[in-house]
Amino acid sequence: MSDNQDIRIKVTPSAPNPSDKAVPPLVDIHEEEDGAVVLTVEIPGADKDKVDVRVDKGVLTIWADGEDVQVPEEYVPTYVGFVGSEYFRAFALSDEVDRDNIQAKVADGLLTLRLPRASAAQTKKIEIKAG
Repeated sequence: MSDNQDIRIKVTPSAPNPSDKAVPPLVDIHEEEDGAVVLTVEIPGADKDKVDVRVDKGVLTIWADGEDVQVPEEYVPTYVGFVGSEYFRAFALSDEVDRDNIQAKVADGLLTLRLPRASAAQTKKIEIKAG
């Protein structure tokens, strides 16, 4: 898997259908100083070509297909903690998110989504005039 693979956000009505075996990936969410929300999604084994991020009717969906780690045949595993999985997670977006400018990158098993705040939702300081 190569580093910093950009992912296009698809704004279409047809979201992927996860199988019954899909698991919800671990997600960290934080807000940056400019009001953008950043999601860091753990999707081990999935590269750019096996990740699908879409926005449809105010719902952000994340689907990824993680592959099993290939262990050389001469190795006898003592413990197996990682098994490739299909990942699926969905988030409702508020109107404060600028859906047209969402950015996504995948690197080292992590999908990073940056959801900027819409300009209409940003805080505006009102000037007070003496009267």
